[in-house]
Amino acid sequence: MPPIFRFFVSDDSGAVTVDWTVLSAASVAMSLATVGVLNGGLQSVVSRVDAELREQQMSDNFVQFTSAHFQPLYQHNLATAEQAELAYDAANTMMNQEIIDSLQAGIQKMEAGQLTQDEVITLLGLASVARQRNILDPEMLDYYFGVDGGAGVINLHI
Repeated sequence: MPPIFRFFVSDDSGAVTVDWTVLSAASVAMSLATVGVLNGGLQSVVSRVDAELREQQMSDNFVQFTSAHFQPLYQHNLATAEQAELAYDAANTMMNQEIIDSLQAGIQKMEAGQLTQDEVITLLGLASVARQRNILDPEMLDYYFGVDGGAGVINLHI
């Protein structure tokens, strides 16, 4: 055998590079296999949690129509108890963020003096539900709507 071939065969200086390449490839392969196994398992867990949450119904039976929240409307003959209860029922079907957004828009219209009679009834229904669900500051609701017996800014716009 010629000396150059003997030198090539006996030279082991490149073996470390080959080792690291093989180890890196094995590490990447193990990582991909782990992600594949965990991904399937996580999908299953997420699906089960989602199904459980969808089956569970949040109960807000503690929220009930409170006629006292609508007293200013009754006093000014702007609404009957049936109209007030309908406004309350409509508000009670809304999500919390929808109630907050609707009240915010209503307060802006109230401050601009652009409220209609129907909007006043709707706003009091929203305020009543918001107070009972405790999704807004009670003092703010009392200030604007008088839900806790306060004068309520809305009374100035009736």
